[in-house]
Amino acid sequence: MNIQKSIGSVFVHAVVGFACYATTQVAFSKELANVNGHVITDQDLTLALGALNDRQRDDFLKDSISRQFIVQGLIDQDVLVREAEKLKLDQEPEVKNAVNVFKKQLIVNRLLDKKLANQLTPTALEKYFNLHKDIYSTSQVHVQQILVSDESEAKRLKKLAEEKPGGFQELAEKYSKDPAAKTTRGDLGFVSHDRLVREFTDAAFATPDGKIAGPIKTIYGYHVIKVIQKRAGKPLEYSEVELRVRDALRAELIRDYTDKLRAQATIKVDEGAVEKP
Repeated sequence: MNIQKSIGSVFVHAVVGFACYATTQVAFSKELANVNGHVITDQDLTLALGALNDRQRDDFLKDSISRQFIVQGLIDQDVLVREAEKLKLDQEPEVKNAVNVFKKQLIVNRLLDKKLANQLTPTALEKYFNLHKDIYSTSQVHVQQILVSDESEAKRLKKLAEEKPGGFQELAEKYSKDPAAKTTRGDLGFVSHDRLVREFTDAAFATPDGKIAGPIKTIYGYHVIKVIQKRAGKPLEYSEVELRVRDALRAELIRDYTDKLRAQATIKVDEGAVEKP
């Protein structure tokens, strides 16, 4: 593979992922380049690799060719930004809206980092793993679903599916609000226990092959599911799933914290307006 092409691809994706790393304090400040009086530092170089994990980022920063190529990319970016500012493109509503979205994402990430730091310790992660060992295995279930917003509608569709077992996917294609249902006809294929919402996969693994279950309420709505087949697997060790455990615990903590804040807020939703495209 062409090394410049490879590094260039990483640079483009890394700059886009800057928000993921911008919440981490960077200690570098050495000047690397100067473009019309604007200084590019080691900090800029590190932040440009924000989409990479620590090991990938260290590998790039240690390689002189990679560093040179990324600095050239930052110089290109800088001259383009200055030209865009001359044309006042930064004042366009679309740009201001995008900056506002970025700002919200950034401060939310900082808030969550501060609030969750003491709850994502190695001890907490291992405890979470030990409490949820049943979901960390190579077992899979082949499942189909119909997703709707209303519980009574889910019950109606479940009854129709049970009356006509071979018509489940036809109902999914016609009624499911999952955007992918028009092409997948509700077929999710084989999924592992921790890859989807817990309520959903708990029900799927508990349902016998060939049977229909539901309604199952999740944050997405009400699901009617049909289990096609299960594949028994083997339990996984903590070392094999540590990152997945961290993601799962973090998601659970975020949900609990958000629910607490929502309970303290006054929220009004126009369901009719939301449902209309």
